[in-house]
Amino acid sequence: MALGLLLSACGGGLDGTFEDEHGMSVLSFHPDGRVVMSSPLAGVEQELAYEVDGDRIRVRLSEDAAAALVLTRVDADTLSGPVGMRYRRSD
Repeated sequence: MALGLLLSACGGGLDGTFEDEHGMSVLSFHPDGRVVMSSPLAGVEQELAYEVDGDRIRVRLSEDAAAALVLTRVDADTLSGPVGMRYRRSD
């Protein structure tokens, strides 16, 4: 547990799978800075990079980091996204 807190404090990785409240998208975070964003309805999957800064998670949508999805960690099982979208841990 102490290691997890230390990683969070240092901007370390997030680990787990989160699904949006409508079941339209899934974010599978790996502690090494990779996230797989998928849409079961559309049948698409994309591997991206992310960074953690405190409770903010920034998912890079482009290689040059010009576009990003910014999420906020509400608690260990909930992320908040744009326009109030909520992602709940599903693993």
